[in-house]
Amino acid sequence: MRTKLASAHTEAELQDIVNTFTKAYESMGLTRVKRQASELKMAAAELCKEQRRDNLFFIQGSQKLNYEHSFTEGMMHVYRYEGIILTGLPESGLNRAGVKINCGLGIIPLGHSTYLLKITDARILEYNGIWPRDSFTSAHKLTQKLAPELTKPVKFEYNNGRVGNIYAPPNLPEDVLNIHKGILNIFQITMKKSQNFYELQEAGIEGVCLTNYIIQENKKAHRMTVTKSKDLNNCQEKVMTFTGAAYAKLCPICQQRGKNIRATASSTLVLKPTASGAILQEAKVREVHQFTPFHELDGTAIMEARQNLMLVNIKAAIILPLQVQFVGRGTLRYHFEEGILRRPVQLMKLPNVENAILETLKNLEQHNLEKVHSDTPAKFLKLIHLLRSAPEETIAAVWEIYNGHQFRRWIIFALPAVGTTGALKFLKTRIQRVEVTMGEAAQALVVAMHQITANLQSLSVVRELFSIVQVQQSSILRQIVYLGYGSMIFRYCTEQSTCPDNILKPLHDLLADAIVQTNEEDMVLGLKAIGNAGQPASIKSIVKLLPGLGRAAASLPLKIRVDAIMALRNIAKKDPEKVQAITIQLFMNQKNHPELRMSACAIFLCTKPPVNSLLVLASSLLKETSLQVASFAYSQFRSLARSSIPSLRSLSAGCNIAAKLLGPKFDRLGFRFSQVFQPDLFIHNLMAGAFAKVVLMNNAGSPIPTVVAAKLTGYTLGVSADLVEVGLRMEGIQEVMTKSRASVRGAPDMKQIQRILNKFPDGKSLPEKTPLASAYMKLFGQEIAFVEFRKDEIYKAIQSVTGVHDKHSTLRKLVNRLQKPLELRPSASLLTAELRRVVPTCLGLPMELSLHSAAVAKATLNVESNVPSSISTLSQLLNANIQLKAQINPSVAVYSRAIMGINTPFIQSGLELEAKIHSAVPIDVSARINVKERNLKIESTPSQQENRIIFFKSEVFAVSRNIENLSAEKLTPILPETKEISITNQKFKSSGYSQTNPLLYSGIEAVGAECPREAQRPAPKPSVYNTCMKMTTFGFEVCLDAKMANAAYVRHSPLYKLIGVHAAKVLIRPGKDTEIEKLVLELQTGPEASSTMIRPLEKEELLPERALSRKRTNSTNHPGSSSNSGHTSSAATWRINQELLEVMFRSGQRSEHTSRRLSTGTKPNSRLRHRQSSSSSRQSSEQRSLIEDIGDPTLIILARARRTDGKQQGYQVTGSVQSSGGNPKMHLRIVELAEGSMWKMCVDAAIPKAHTAMIMYRWGENCQRYKISSKASMGYLANHPAMKIKIDWSLIPDVMVTTARMVVPGIAFLLGFSSRLKANPSHQVTALVSLTSPRFIDTVVKLPRLTIYYQGFELPLPVHVHAIAPVVQARGFKSIAEIPKLLLTMNQRGCTAENERVVTFDSNELNYKIPNDCHYVLTKDCSPTPKFVLLMRRANNQQTKKAIKLLISVPNVVIEAYPTMDGIKLLVDNVETTLSNQEKVVQDVVTIREQDNGIIIEAPSINIAQLFFDGVRVQIVLDQMMSKTCGICGLNNGEKKMMMPNQEEAKDVEGLFQSWTCPGQSCKDDCKVRREFVELGKIIDFDGQQSKCYSVEPVQRCLAQCSPTETLSRHVDFHCLPVNHPVDATAIFSLRKKPVDMSHSVDSHSDCSCHCTAA
Repeated sequence: MRTKLASAHTEAELQDIVNTFTKAYESMGLTRVKRQASELKMAAAELCKEQRRDNLFFIQGSQKLNYEHSFTEGMMHVYRYEGIILTGLPESGLNRAGVKINCGLGIIPLGHSTYLLKITDARILEYNGIWPRDSFTSAHKLTQKLAPELTKPVKFEYNNGRVGNIYAPPNLPEDVLNIHKGILNIFQITMKKSQNFYELQEAGIEGVCLTNYIIQENKKAHRMTVTKSKDLNNCQEKVMTFTGAAYAKLCPICQQRGKNIRATASSTLVLKPTASGAILQEAKVREVHQFTPFHELDGTAIMEARQNLMLVNIKAAIILPLQVQFVGRGTLRYHFEEGILRRPVQLMKLPNVENAILETLKNLEQHNLEKVHSDTPAKFLKLIHLLRSAPEETIAAVWEIYNGHQFRRWIIFALPAVGTTGALKFLKTRIQRVEVTMGEAAQALVVAMHQITANLQSLSVVRELFSIVQVQQSSILRQIVYLGYGSMIFRYCTEQSTCPDNILKPLHDLLADAIVQTNEEDMVLGLKAIGNAGQPASIKSIVKLLPGLGRAAASLPLKIRVDAIMALRNIAKKDPEKVQAITIQLFMNQKNHPELRMSACAIFLCTKPPVNSLLVLASSLLKETSLQVASFAYSQFRSLARSSIPSLRSLSAGCNIAAKLLGPKFDRLGFRFSQVFQPDLFIHNLMAGAFAKVVLMNNAGSPIPTVVAAKLTGYTLGVSADLVEVGLRMEGIQEVMTKSRASVRGAPDMKQIQRILNKFPDGKSLPEKTPLASAYMKLFGQEIAFVEFRKDEIYKAIQSVTGVHDKHSTLRKLVNRLQKPLELRPSASLLTAELRRVVPTCLGLPMELSLHSAAVAKATLNVESNVPSSISTLSQLLNANIQLKAQINPSVAVYSRAIMGINTPFIQSGLELEAKIHSAVPIDVSARINVKERNLKIESTPSQQENRIIFFKSEVFAVSRNIENLSAEKLTPILPETKEISITNQKFKSSGYSQTNPLLYSGIEAVGAECPREAQRPAPKPSVYNTCMKMTTFGFEVCLDAKMANAAYVRHSPLYKLIGVHAAKVLIRPGKDTEIEKLVLELQTGPEASSTMIRPLEKEELLPERALSRKRTNSTNHPGSSSNSGHTSSAATWRINQELLEVMFRSGQRSEHTSRRLSTGTKPNSRLRHRQSSSSSRQSSEQRSLIEDIGDPTLIILARARRTDGKQQGYQVTGSVQSSGGNPKMHLRIVELAEGSMWKMCVDAAIPKAHTAMIMYRWGENCQRYKISSKASMGYLANHPAMKIKIDWSLIPDVMVTTARMVVPGIAFLLGFSSRLKANPSHQVTALVSLTSPRFIDTVVKLPRLTIYYQGFELPLPVHVHAIAPVVQARGFKSIAEIPKLLLTMNQRGCTAENERVVTFDSNELNYKIPNDCHYVLTKDCSPTPKFVLLMRRANNQQTKKAIKLLISVPNVVIEAYPTMDGIKLLVDNVETTLSNQEKVVQDVVTIREQDNGIIIEAPSINIAQLFFDGVRVQIVLDQMMSKTCGICGLNNGEKKMMMPNQEEAKDVEGLFQSWTCPGQSCKDDCKVRREFVELGKIIDFDGQQSKCYSVEPVQRCLAQCSPTETLSRHVDFHCLPVNHPVDATAIFSLRKKPVDMSHSVDSHSDCSCHCTAA
């Protein structure tokens, strides 16, 4: 109507339009319509005046129109304003909540571009109902409360369409002023004269955001339409406050395919240009905020805000003197009131805060005496908000009332969550006054440090905590405060480019003082606190402890240097370039310890380096000498290359290139080397993912890693966070634990060994490991706790447990404590999450997205034990008969609330999701434990009442509250109640029925009518599910009750499935059998197990197979469907020939005749038929052997119910194992104890051959009804390791057949298997898996009607066959029996010297022929005080045989052995010893015996597990000596390095052997050679001057009076000096440390002959 009025060109046309509408309105006879007609006439009159004025302007033509908006000077502009906000789902028919503000506006000019905004007739209305059916309701009380504030005038500056500074009364609340700003925001119009379409960053209430303008002018109507739109996600200065996620990191790439939060605003403004400026006639603003935790294309919840502004009148302004004082209140930009993030999630009107706190405390304590009530977390949240609103004096008063009472624990739990500096001061005061225990202080501080708001005031309070006596004296509190201080710095400096130095100074001083005082504990604490802070300014302090960068690093333990590197991880988030430069430098330096380099590599990759940096690192790995480092880096590259996380996309591409470059060299490294596993998953539809990382660092080549760390990272809502990380480090612990196995008495006598060591002047011993165990835990990337056990502490702990004569040992204390009743009532309450995101809306009301979650846990524990008081040793405790009676009642409750909507101090409106979880598991048991008798018996009384074990409920509401009428709170489920029957029960109606309903097609048939509103589809009834699993045997039943009603009927998406009601509970109910008095679980093992049996086992027979018609078909290929999974191979390129595969597979070890047998003329089909003919008889024979009696059972498990009438009820499990005879067998029988029951289940397994395993399942009446047998064979397929599994059955339940037919093909399809229809045996499944490479397998599975296959299936983890122990490969399945032995010997490594070959501890094969009669150090203990040295030499007059010499320092023993014509001659301390088939024990340390024409020497106390010598072969096996040996046999650390005595790597095998040669002293010695530094022998021109060159490494030369008989040319490094530079023998030796100037070939003397003369 108004549009038609505006389109009139003459006054006559205008009058005709008015008359037409007036008659139409008056004919309806409605009061409202008549009023509209009257308003219409007034509007028409006003338009007539404007029309005349416009005509006048047009006629005169002397004045130009001004298109910039302004207010007419001296005139008051009167507008009518309406603002609406609604929150809910966009579809109609669902409940929404909203707010409406109606008012009149008056804008009065005050001169000098200053105007006054005056609101009149303000009304506030609420909406809570089905949209759009229901109506707004007036909030009278709230309107009356806010009307005086809303009607206060506001002054503002306005020029050229822009709102400037705003002035308001000082007592005007910020929340009310923001409503005024929302109105003024409409008038923010930026006009450009020369453009009709443009964009700019425009300031508004939301901040400075990208705005697009479109100008459309209607010259005929003298109107101009301005359309502008804002992208509220694209702002230079966005007004927003966000808390609770300071430890999360933004992931912009995760939001590229969709955003979780999106907001836009659009405005349509109608302006009327005049000579003085354009007048705003009408404005419509629409702002939409949408949110979803999932992908936005799958639906979102929206909050829609609308503003309508209509010009009512322009009249002369009456300017009266203002009696109001105005102060500057900022600009149009929205201003958050102080403490907005501390507003309660639910409005509260508290006349007396102290009474409310006291009442809440009483409620919490009274309802949580025995177990946690389900409403307790919500009450705990209320207590937190009450404490936030209370002044410090009130909190202190409440504390004084309940100090010393149980109520105070709730205050201690809640204070950290209050999050204010006052709360932290309160805790500090209580600690100073010793009003809390150390445990309570630690519990409160560890939470407070991460929940207190980080600002200058709170940081100052924490610094005061450093000096408190209680904190200084308690290592736990001191650790918590320093680590927490670092975390607070991280939060405070998150948004700042640089952090103030005075804030970081306490942490830097702590580290600097620790370095000066060599205080390792404070070094670790300082590094971890600095790591928590994560500020680049701390790099200078950290690099002082890094090798090659700081002077102090050389003397520090490895653990501290690694901690220094790990402290860089959080710093990398702010300054990745600096961290990259440091870590790549540490990694490239091969002199650094492998663990340190691996840590540097891990941090380097955390910085997400570019591809070129990755390739530099990868190229260096091609020359890497440490396999531990190479394996670690390569495994990390390969894991990252497969990542699906969007934020790692660029890094993943670079790592993929690096992995391909390194794969050929390092892909076959086994699991005994350091590894990194990084599985991840990101689901784009859910916009969420997870990333796990497991680090295994191994420095010694042992299968047990020295460092284990695991981290879990979560991705959601466009951010990522390191949820949890734990790490464990064990260095030197194994040595400490094994020292008690065989103690060595006496001090070492080093005389004999020292003579050998003196012959190696440049020899270096390996540093001795300091026993150290440490563990740490991180939450959200912040270290919250760590613990370290050093050498003395570890020894004390072991002695306290194993000490026999220590009356005050830990064991004694434990026994004394067990003899007393134990009653504990631990509890904990925690605000687990508080995320709040608040942004302004165009109405000036704040829109909040928040999540609050609280958890309360409690347990009551009563334990009574009966332990003999005479126990004094651990063995006595293990052999004692211990009785325990325990009553445990753990319970936990979790409450979460998510909010989307308007949250102000006076009104709340929006959507709320409430979720509750409650669990309580009462346990009342008595147990008897006797380790000696191998018996465990547990008894429990059946519950006589229903117990709710777990309960869960979540529901989404449309909520409306206002502070003036809290009793009228509206909490409406978002899904309306309905009586709609299920769609499955509705009946179809034909189109004929629709003719009776004229409204059905009215919207379509009405010509020219608007499209009808979308039909409001009613919600279906909730789905209810109730089921019970009855355990009648044990007298109870477990029931599940579930109810679900969601919005999936509107749209099938994750969000709509989440919205609604979801409830479930698990109940345990007593059964109908009331005669059960006890439930008993008994476990008995060992030879006496059969005495516990209740029902004896009967002799079994295997019935013959039932006659089953099995259709045998020849190998005929039937056309079938094939489904590819991205693999390019098809059925044509990889032909599946079933018979050929059967023939090609060979069980057991690889056969040398496989290829020859396959090449014979016999056809595969004939061989297959021959095999099938004997298959049935062989299978029957194998199954009969399976059930043969193998003796009495060694395992009995009884699960029974004890009845009052004495009847047996329950189940008996018996197990028998036979491991003797070389063919392990196992029988397992499950029988029902009830009288007359014939049900029985039999499981039989056997390993008849090394590479064949069988298992058979039978169940039913006497195990005769159903049967499934399976056979697994290991072997080879086309020279690849393979396994074949064959499953046969005679009769199985139909449900198993049906399920398999439905599930197996579906799973195969999802995994990408190809399929082919094939008539395979109807009662058989055969699977053939071949390992074609460590990471890929080929698979063929033959089902009864189908054959599925997959070529090149990639395994998640590599399988390295060559790394499997030889005993496992040789014995196959039978190696299962070797597992205990393998566990005991996993740290044993052997070195063998035989003929001209030496195989080192690290499986490095060295070929060398000994050319002389010198002793060579085969291996030795390389510690500073070596316990043994093993020497080897060529036997006298027997060039092909060897002699050995073993020197032992504890005790001082020398054992020599060499071959003779009569066998091995043995000398002990130069005394010939004869064994005569008897063991010889030397000083209770060394045992010597004969075996296989040789001798075996064992000395477990010095870690020599076995030394075998027969004159030809020398084999030594060491235990617990990883990374502790040196010599020709290597370092025993998994690295195939050839290390010389000076711990430098030899260039070749000859250099290695020569370096470990024991040199002779005179020409009369057997060894005629020695190593010496030599001169090149000629003068060369070096650097422009004549120079002599001297070797920097020793060269093997003949002794004096000897001449070489055999030489070897070797390249040697030289250092050159000027000719005139004097050099003597001493100076030549010192040149070994000089830099290398050149390399030259010289002769090395292998053997010599001497002509000795008398001295």
